[in-house]
Amino acid sequence: MDANGVEVTILPTDSPGYVFEDPTQRTLLSVIVILVAAVGIPGNILVMIAVTFSKRLQTKTNSFVVNLACSDLAACLVLPFQVVALLNDSWPLPDPLCTFVAVVVWVGLGSSVVNLALIAFNRFTLITKSRTHYDQLYSKRNLVLMLVSAWIIPIVLVTAPPLCGLGGIGYSERYKICSADSTHPLSDVYAFIISVLVGFPCLIIIITCYVKIYRFIRAKNRELFSNNACRGESTGHAQSAAFKRQVEVTKNLFLVVCSYIICIMPFAINCLIPPSYPAIPWVSIILIANCCLNPIIYGLKHPQFRDVFRHILSCKFRLIPEPSKLLQTLTTSSNGA
Repeated sequence: MDANGVEVTILPTDSPGYVFEDPTQRTLLSVIVILVAAVGIPGNILVMIAVTFSKRLQTKTNSFVVNLACSDLAACLVLPFQVVALLNDSWPLPDPLCTFVAVVVWVGLGSSVVNLALIAFNRFTLITKSRTHYDQLYSKRNLVLMLVSAWIIPIVLVTAPPLCGLGGIGYSERYKICSADSTHPLSDVYAFIISVLVGFPCLIIIITCYVKIYRFIRAKNRELFSNNACRGESTGHAQSAAFKRQVEVTKNLFLVVCSYIICIMPFAINCLIPPSYPAIPWVSIILIANCCLNPIIYGLKHPQFRDVFRHILSCKFRLIPEPSKLLQTLTTSSNGA
């Protein structure tokens, strides 16, 4: 009661304010999450099997592709628990499980982004630098350190802030999922740390590397065209081939960069705008969708991956080109049995 005898309702300080309550939207998001898991789990496993069974695919670049598949697979494996959270008004399972799910999702997504940046830098080094420089930079020791860093960076960014009191992780009353704890007064700061501090630096690395790659290839094509003209050779074919290569490179870079921006940046931008709470569930789905898109972009777009995929899916393992020692051993054992 106030001084005039009017009853006053006082909201608790940890009230989440906006709450994602619409059952139709939550059901739709649940369906999308299940579809992402249904595509992402077998897709990422297929990438790992392909590299394991084909010696041709066991390159330094594909080490990052496999690392990327592992991070995406980790996030996809716990997505069914997010569906459980979305379809209930409160978390029905033990709280530590929700915290574990949130950590796995955030670490998996963060590791995926870091791996995309590492892949971009790897391709930049491979194309624009000498082979000697590439081999020195990507020695076994350095390669292992890079692969491990793709996990250490997101793990630190996800776990360190809550330990320092900068936000919490667990069930979100606001969004009805396992994520940043929305009741914590610094939940927006925590969301900023684990999204923006990873997303924007990696975006800069990716765009910079691919722009430099494109410029390098364009300059090489011009040099090739000039050399052919000086030698008096027919330039029509060389010009056409150079143009086709530029178009193909442009398409691939456009696809890679745009898929990254479409999947990652909407969420990061929304974290910079605290009043945009209603948009967070939808941009989060776009973020999660990246877990099933990467196997398509870095697997199916690669002709060698595509051939191995076809043989694996048709169970014709003996037709896999340049089979690995493991596949040879399994095939021999199968024939002996």
